[in-house]
Amino acid sequence: MKKLICMLCALSLCAMMFAACSKDESSSAAQDSSSSTSQTTEESTTPDSSSSEASSQESDTSAAEADTAKLESIVAALEEVNPINNPRTITADDVEFNMNMTPDNLVDFRGDVTNTQSDCGLVFVAQVKDGTMDTVLEELEAYRDSMTSTLYVEFADKVAKAEDARIVSKGNIVVMVIASIDGPDYADIDTAINNALA
Repeated sequence: MKKLICMLCALSLCAMMFAACSKDESSSAAQDSSSSTSQTTEESTTPDSSSSEASSQESDTSAAEADTAKLESIVAALEEVNPINNPRTITADDVEFNMNMTPDNLVDFRGDVTNTQSDCGLVFVAQVKDGTMDTVLEELEAYRDSMTSTLYVEFADKVAKAEDARIVSKGNIVVMVIASIDGPDYADIDTAINNALA
């Protein structure tokens, strides 16, 4: 009887040891699985963070590449030929809300528009991001069309000037010019645009 009790005790001890060992293995496997999952998660987030850093650097580079001096030089050359009566600087709000353009398509822009009700003079020059020139041209043409159909409908002379507005692109630069009411003939403006973009 004593032998039987000793054997049962020994068997129960062995059973407990096996249970404890298998529990350690399963928790160890769970830890391995958990650490490999977190490592995979870290690896999968690393490219995202580096890609967001790359896109951030790209946007910084795009902003740094704005050729402000060139834009200002073109505006000055065009306004020498087509002076803007009572000029007001074209702002980012004008570009987005009045001209209905997509600001993200532009690296930078410069220009002036008349602040006189009876006039329509405008000089706008923009440096366009790669691959967006067609969209920018379409938006400028739509802006010109809106002036002739709604904005200037009460003023026949302004409508005529706006209808003949020049929209010209070269490389990544686009120019829009509307002759002032008392301004030059568009032939002079065409020459000025060609010289400024040369």
